[in-house]
Amino acid sequence: MLGVGAVVLVGAAYGLLFADRTDYVGHFLAGAGATYWLLAVVVEAAPERRWPVVITVWVAVLLGVVTEATVFRLAEFDPVDLANQSLGAVLAGVGMLDARPYDRSSTVAAAAGLVLLVTGFFYAFA
Repeated sequence: MLGVGAVVLVGAAYGLLFADRTDYVGHFLAGAGATYWLLAVVVEAAPERRWPVVITVWVAVLLGVVTEATVFRLAEFDPVDLANQSLGAVLAGVGMLDARPYDRSSTVAAAAGLVLLVTGFFYAFA
């Protein structure tokens, strides 16, 4: 799946450009991973439609706002973390716009989402 490759490449660029800020790459990867998980379900439930994917990305970004403002607010609300996880969510959504259940997009999205989410948590709290 080309979208997962794009997320990995952008994540690697984050790691190289902001080596001293591992939370940047962590939030980016976690945002993409969580969104891939959501989209894996949506693509199975509403195949051949793009609007559910777009709406799911919006929901993922809004969930990011809520979690950043509540659960993960260790010190204070960080708009940079929110921007990074939102960018990950949007990039995951772009990769899934033409996804179809019969081409294993949901399976790849779910597996990649798990790996990206775990990796993102590791970097965000490193």
